[in-house]
Amino acid sequence: MKFRSTAIIAGTLLLFSAGMASAADATWRYVGVINSAHDYAQIMIKGFKKVEERTGGALKINYVSYGETPYKPVDALTLLRDGLVEMSEWLPSYNAATYPLLAGPELPFVMPKWEQPAALQKVAIAAWATPTIKAYKQNVLNQHGSVNVMTVFYDPINLWFAEPITDIAAMKGKKVRATSPEQAELITALGASPVNIAAGDAYTGLQRGVINGIVTGAAAVVSFKWDEVLKSGFATNVLMSSTSMLVSKKALDSLPEGTRKILLEEMARAEAEIHAFMPGNYTAKIKQLRDKGVVITEPSPAMYQQFRQFAVNSVHPNWAKRAGGDAQKMLAEIADAK
Repeated sequence: MKFRSTAIIAGTLLLFSAGMASAADATWRYVGVINSAHDYAQIMIKGFKKVEERTGGALKINYVSYGETPYKPVDALTLLRDGLVEMSEWLPSYNAATYPLLAGPELPFVMPKWEQPAALQKVAIAAWATPTIKAYKQNVLNQHGSVNVMTVFYDPINLWFAEPITDIAAMKGKKVRATSPEQAELITALGASPVNIAAGDAYTGLQRGVINGIVTGAAAVVSFKWDEVLKSGFATNVLMSSTSMLVSKKALDSLPEGTRKILLEEMARAEAEIHAFMPGNYTAKIKQLRDKGVVITEPSPAMYQQFRQFAVNSVHPNWAKRAGGDAQKMLAEIADAK
């Protein structure tokens, strides 16, 4: 316990010192949810290097993952607000317990039928641009002194298990890691039990039976090496999880105009690259997992509708109650955006 406390203090001081140093030497720290081996992280790191090159070293951005810090991804907004980091990855769904409306565009099985990843991404972009959710998200960012410089989407989120499971009935009684209230409710509706466990602990959790499954994307399965302990998965395309790259407004405003312009240009370039990359990468990762022996079930139209009914009957109404008066208005806007 003493060692852990010392490590946490050291990590806190390291993050704090990075924030203090930025004003003097323009060295920023970006904290990502994914580790640096993830394909998206590699694109981000390439973008950061381009910023450094184009600014002649005036702005350097170091990439670290939350697993290398004493913090968790749910802390992203607070870290930016408090000036502990200059940039952070932020998944709105991680804060949906506090800001329920943020879960609207990412409700499980919000799509009436199964869609290919490219089509799902197009709909997701349109959903986040609808008036109600756009204004709501901006208000949350304003409260935390943050600026959204990029929004991308992970490959479709699906259900994965540490044993061969190919139908809904076999999920009953399983313990499955969830990262949002809506995911937890879906797991419960399917007859399984949601478990809250950090991504860094999921590998050993799957090994030891602390959890039997996980809700995530194929790229994350490969990146975190969960494929070494997972035996099956479903290609049902439960939802598209968005992730935003945020910058502290104070830090952004402190940059010279030319440097700020270059940063925004390179982040826009990285955003476009990830958008173009995702669909093909999803197909490649599914093939890679199958080649490793992971059994992946593609849903028939009937199976998709069976999954969707669990979400529509249980998850969506409960979310609407939590989200309040704008929930139905938002869903109508999202439906029109499709």
